[in-house]
Amino acid sequence: MTKSRLFLYIIAGGYVAYTGLGLSQNALAQRPDNYMIYLFIGVLFVAVGGFLAVYNARKLLKGDYVNFAESGPEPDQQESINESEQEGGADDEDRNGI
Repeated sequence: MTKSRLFLYIIAGGYVAYTGLGLSQNALAQRPDNYMIYLFIGVLFVAVGGFLAVYNARKLLKGDYVNFAESGPEPDQQESINESEQEGGADDEDRNGI
């Protein structure tokens, strides 16, 4: 998971929690028909959004993400790339029709 995706999940989780909080507050203040359903859904939104935001914030703070800018290919992949470059020097030209 990339750093930008973690930020996106944190923002999305915060928004879902914020929406759930607003829904719960409106359900308690206005007492519409079936306000218990609105209250339950609001609390569910707060729980899911809060979990999503906190879980991904912890991953971000721990550094548990992939940073593509700093990492190159894996060492075993780099060896296979070097071997293919060495083996196919003249053959590549023939296969391409040049």
